[in-house]
Amino acid sequence: MRKQVFCLALFVALFANLPTQAQDKWDLRRCVEYAREHNVQVRQQHIQANLSQLDYKQSKFSQYPTLNGNYQGGWNFGRSVDQVNYTYSTQSFFQTNAGISSNVTLFNWFSKSNTTAANKLTAEAEALQEEKVKNDVSLNVANLYLQVMFNVQQANVYETRLNQSRAQFDNTRKQVDAGALPELNAAELEAQAGVDSANWIQAKTNIELSILQLKNALNLPADTLFQVEMPPVESIPVDNILELSPAVIYEMGLNSLPQFRVNNLRLLAAEKNYKAARGQLYPTVSLWGQLSGLSNSQVREGIGNFIEYKPVIGTVGTGAGAPEVNSLMTQRLYSGYQRTPYFTQLNNNFGQNIGFSVNIPIFNGLAARTNVERRKLNIYNQQLLADQEKLNMKRDIYDAYNQALGAFEKYNASVKSVQSAQKAFDYATRRYEIGVLQTIQWLSNQNTLAEAKINALIAQFDYVFKMKVLEFYKGQGIKL
Repeated sequence: MRKQVFCLALFVALFANLPTQAQDKWDLRRCVEYAREHNVQVRQQHIQANLSQLDYKQSKFSQYPTLNGNYQGGWNFGRSVDQVNYTYSTQSFFQTNAGISSNVTLFNWFSKSNTTAANKLTAEAEALQEEKVKNDVSLNVANLYLQVMFNVQQANVYETRLNQSRAQFDNTRKQVDAGALPELNAAELEAQAGVDSANWIQAKTNIELSILQLKNALNLPADTLFQVEMPPVESIPVDNILELSPAVIYEMGLNSLPQFRVNNLRLLAAEKNYKAARGQLYPTVSLWGQLSGLSNSQVREGIGNFIEYKPVIGTVGTGAGAPEVNSLMTQRLYSGYQRTPYFTQLNNNFGQNIGFSVNIPIFNGLAARTNVERRKLNIYNQQLLADQEKLNMKRDIYDAYNQALGAFEKYNASVKSVQSAQKAFDYATRRYEIGVLQTIQWLSNQNTLAEAKINALIAQFDYVFKMKVLEFYKGQGIKL
């Protein structure tokens, strides 16, 4: 019994959550914030910004001294030089060589420091570029969101028109069956109902297609449950930017939009890279040092008692009985020998080296000079890109301003057109119902009203989006 009650409670709990999940709707703010974190272009630019940061970090640490350890070991066979005793040997032995080395650049005409500065500026530019990509994605998502809203509103207009046609057809059908109206009236209304039905179906298809486009911009799978919040378009906040002149909007964008700062940072980075390339034309002064030690498996040390002697190193003359010449160095002959410990050998053969090096470029296939010229041309190219960006932005702002102004005037005119068409349709409906207006004339008024409503929707959504574009250029992002 308890098990049945538990299963029933679980069943109720699961299905109680379904309506809540189904009613989970996405408003414009949620769509934009989600896209700024999950859009593919945004994530790719984030990776690029991290790569640039790594380049800067690596170039910064390249200015510090290097430190490397090495260890070599191997068997020697046949006649070879014993690096410990510096004698020839025909015995096989195992020899190791261990060491630590360091190198630091003392002066290279600020080439490394300029490279580090250039990479730092590039990293800052890529970080700002990520913000620019987010802004572009936000604007695109806002456009797609408004497109979904428009398609829904358009489908509602077609559905209302279809309901009107069906209701009028049913009423006319009764009058035709009663003999009050000719069959032609019913046929015309039935044909119009078919057209309205096809338009409504196409409008619903457009809704699904626009939702798929919005999901793609959000980087959501196509099969994700997704429902768009449908607030009245009048509730979307729109600043009255049209009170400002295009020149004022351009100046505001020039100081706030990230793309201008991106271009300036890249231009500064190009100048630093040019200075770094020029430094490669001159000598580089470095300081190096090394610690090393050797060991050999055949090295032995004496143990126990010993006697000292001076070994014979030669004779005076070549005849018999020629006097011998002894070494000035006294050696010891022990009663026993054992293998010298590894670390003792390293200590006995411990070497230290330090020195300066100067690298003077003389001729390297003109690689350095070609790189300098390339960097100089890159400065010119970045300057042209920055100037072109400003020209394009000014053109886009003036174009967006004029389009927004035209959309505002068109929207006002379309509202009046809907009011006039609604009034004409109401009059036509009353006249049709009393039989003084032909069906084809009533359908014409209905089509005029539907077209006016759709044109008003187009003008309204077009006006809202173009105002959002101006807000974007103003530098305040997408105001939600």
